[in-house]
Amino acid sequence: MKLFLFLLACLPLSAQIKPLVGTYLGDNQRNYYGNQAPSKLRIKWKIPLGSGRTMFGTGDVRTWKGAGWTGQPLVIQEGNELYLIQGTLSHHVKKIRARDGKVIWSTSVGDVIKGTPTFIDVGGPAATRYTLIVGSRSGFGQHWRTGTAYSLHGISYTTGQKLWAHNSRATASNSRDCDASAVIVGSKAAIPLENGYFTVFSPDVRKAKKSAVLPTPDISRQTQLFKNSDLGLYRSELCCESSPTMVGSTAFVAAGVGRVYGCGMGFFGGTSTKLEIGGDLNGTMPLTNDKHLLLGIEKQFIPGQGGVVKFSIGGKVKWFHPLPDRKWYTWNGGLVGSPAVNHRYSSTVSRDLACFVGVDGNLTLVNHKKLQPGVMNWGPRRKKQYPAPLVLDRVKLPQGSISTPLFVGDKIVVGYDNGMDLYQVTPAGKMVRLDRLGGPMFDATPVVWNGRVYAGSKNGYLYCLGD
Repeated sequence: MKLFLFLLACLPLSAQIKPLVGTYLGDNQRNYYGNQAPSKLRIKWKIPLGSGRTMFGTGDVRTWKGAGWTGQPLVIQEGNELYLIQGTLSHHVKKIRARDGKVIWSTSVGDVIKGTPTFIDVGGPAATRYTLIVGSRSGFGQHWRTGTAYSLHGISYTTGQKLWAHNSRATASNSRDCDASAVIVGSKAAIPLENGYFTVFSPDVRKAKKSAVLPTPDISRQTQLFKNSDLGLYRSELCCESSPTMVGSTAFVAAGVGRVYGCGMGFFGGTSTKLEIGGDLNGTMPLTNDKHLLLGIEKQFIPGQGGVVKFSIGGKVKWFHPLPDRKWYTWNGGLVGSPAVNHRYSSTVSRDLACFVGVDGNLTLVNHKKLQPGVMNWGPRRKKQYPAPLVLDRVKLPQGSISTPLFVGDKIVVGYDNGMDLYQVTPAGKMVRLDRLGGPMFDATPVVWNGRVYAGSKNGYLYCLGD
């Protein structure tokens, strides 16, 4: 009876829990970044996120701090209060009160978390009803091939309790991590794992199977997103790091082997190649207001340049914008993060705009519906030429970037290796810098809400910035 009364008392509170930004880049369309950006980047508060050790290969141990790529906070409304859900490089998922940075709970998943959780309401008891689907690296202290790789986790939003974990099997890929964020379709979730398998599963712990460690989620199907013939060029770099984008009942996934797949989420669930463009595809594709996808391409495995391509859901390329080759850390040019679009917001500027920032540190603004007359660009494989988009403006940032910018109406928030900039776009399509915060490394994608920017840094802190 006491347990029943406790759960009954929880129901009014739980009924008020609502995800405002519930997965990476907002929702299944990957084109919503929060409701309102500020005009300044003044520090309102910052809190330490801690540090954690992670392994590369069998003996290379590194210590990382704070939050890294992609690492965007979720924004959850709970009654009259806002909370953030932040994955960290300290192995922990944290629930944080947005107004002052107070940590409500902190749960370790056993290795660094680079990506962004996804929130889902699975129904049932209050303690497990609201579930966070969390990807991580494969598990500190485990051999990357022969050990276990619990890199996909279910965490209770309400309590921080671990609910279930999935052991990602070893494949020809050199990774068993999970950087992607899941999409939600009905009661199912779907996510590409870095072992190269697109995985459809139930995130409901009530449907999970018993295991010696934690329950394992019920898997509906797994589809391999690489071909055996890819090993010749890509060798073991076969992993999928991007988050899927839903268009109708199809999940579009950018795979690391230079291919975009369409994975049906209906009853039959067929998978087909939608675009074969080459390069290493790391970024997530936002859906535009004319039902196209914008895809970033890193300069790797291709004779031409990386850049950004716009293509239809049927696979027809609309345009390609190359980005300069530049050796920067482990990258050689192109785009590692994701493009951003602004059509979800009302403002004084066109809603047909997109922006993106390359590893060379150039922030580019385009009208994605217009082309430059008579201009053609060679594609990444240099086998075909494509039209060029209408470039409106370009600014050089102080450093290169693998972060994804936010495009909120007429404002752009962009992080880079030693700071963050805030721009306002004029009706004429020019970017005017409003403010700059120098110092912190912002690999992680920020989020905005009610005139505040929340952003994790690899210096070890989560920042709240605003006017």
